[in-house]
Amino acid sequence: MPYKALFVLCCMVLSESFSITMIFPFLANMVLDFGLTDNLDEVGFYAGWIASCFNIAQFSSSFGWGWLSDKVGRKPVLIVGLAGNFLMIILFGFSKDLWYAILARSLNGFLNGNIGVVKTYLSEITDNTNAHKGFSIFGLCWGTGLIIGPSIGGFLSKPSEKIPHIFPPGSLLDQFPYLLPCIASATVTLLGLIMGIFFLQETLHIKKDKEKEEDPLVPKAKPNEIDIEEVEDEIDINNTRAICFSFFTSREIMITTLLYSLLTFHRMMLDEVFAIWAPLKPSEGGISFTSSDIGLIYAVAGASGLVSQFFIFPYFVDRFGTLTMYRWSSFISFFLNAILPVVSEIATHGTWAVWLSISAIFVLFSIINNFLFITVSKPNPPHTHSLLHTTVGKNDYYYLKERWCDLEGISFKKLISLEIQFSCLKNLFVCE
Repeated sequence: MPYKALFVLCCMVLSESFSITMIFPFLANMVLDFGLTDNLDEVGFYAGWIASCFNIAQFSSSFGWGWLSDKVGRKPVLIVGLAGNFLMIILFGFSKDLWYAILARSLNGFLNGNIGVVKTYLSEITDNTNAHKGFSIFGLCWGTGLIIGPSIGGFLSKPSEKIPHIFPPGSLLDQFPYLLPCIASATVTLLGLIMGIFFLQETLHIKKDKEKEEDPLVPKAKPNEIDIEEVEDEIDINNTRAICFSFFTSREIMITTLLYSLLTFHRMMLDEVFAIWAPLKPSEGGISFTSSDIGLIYAVAGASGLVSQFFIFPYFVDRFGTLTMYRWSSFISFFLNAILPVVSEIATHGTWAVWLSISAIFVLFSIINNFLFITVSKPNPPHTHSLLHTTVGKNDYYYLKERWCDLEGISFKKLISLEIQFSCLKNLFVCE
C-alpha cells in the first residue's frame, strides 16, 4: 500500500468535504446579514441556492476535468483544483451580498473537480490486494471532513460576538464575520496543496511513457521489437470498455447506484435544511439554536458515526446480514425524519429537553446513515466485484450524487415554509 500517496489524497479529500459542509451552520445567518429579506421562506430559498450552486458548478465541470486529467495527467488537475478551492473559499468569506456569495461558491465548485480524479488516482495506485483498504481509508477521511466542517463553521463564525476580547468590534473579522471558518478551511486545503506539489507522483501511464521516451538514459527499442506495454494498454482499454458497457446492463449495479444517489441526496438535504430550521424560534417552528449549537450537534453526531462504523456496524452485519440491516436502517430513518420537527414543541419544556432530543436523534441519524452507506456500497456477488471496483473507483457515482444535491436549493423554500413536514415524505421515497 503506497501510504505516502494515500496520505496526500486523504488531505485532498478532507479539504473537499470540509469546504462543502463548513457553511451549513452559519448559512441562514449569512443570508439574514445580507439584508435581503426577513421572510423565512425567502431566507431558506436564498440559502439553498448558495449551498447548491457549488454542486451545480462542480457537476458542469467534472467531466471536463476528468477528460483533462486523461490528457495532461492526474497531478496537474488535482493541483489546480486545490488551488482553486483555496482561493475561492477565502473569497467566499468576504461575501457581503448574495450575488458575490453565489459567484464565489460557483467558481469554487467549477474549479474543483477533484473527487472523481482522486478516486481514479487511488484506483491506479492500488490493486486487488489492497484496494478495499485504500477506499476504506478514503471514506474515513471524507467522513472526518463531514464532522470537522460543520463543527468549525459553527464555532468560528461571528468570532467578534463570541470572543470580543480577541476580535474587538471594528476588526476585520467583525466586518467579515464568516471569514474565520473560511480561513480554517483554506488552511486544510493549503496543506493538501503543498503535499500534492512535493509528494504526489504522476500515475497517468501515457505521460510516464512520454517522459521515458524523452529521457536520454532510456534506450530506444528496435523497430522490429514488440511494445509489450502498448499491447497491455490496448487490452486494458478494451476491458474497461467492456466493463463500462456491463455497468448499464447489470441490474445489481444500477440499483446500487440509484440507492447511493438517493442516500446522498437525503444526507445533504437533511444537513442543509437543519441548518436553516434550527435557528428559528420555537414560535416559528424551530429550536433557537445558534451556529455554535449547530456545530456542536454535528460534532457529537459525527463522532458517534465514526465509533459505530468500527465497533457497532460489524457486529450487527455479522448477526443479521447486509440486506436486513439496510432495510431496518431505512425504516428507522423514516421515523427519525418524521419526529424531527416535533422537537420544536419540546422547546417549551426547557433547553435541556431540546438538547437531549436533538442529540439523540442526530446520533441515531449518524449511526443509521453509516449503516445505509456502508451496506449499499458493500460489494456482494463475486461476479460484480470487478465491475464495482472500476465504476465506483473511477467515478464514485459522481453524476448522480452531485445532480441530486443540485435540487436542494429549489426545495428549500417549501421545506422551510412547511416547517420541514415534507422531510418524512422525502425519506419514504428513499426507503422505497
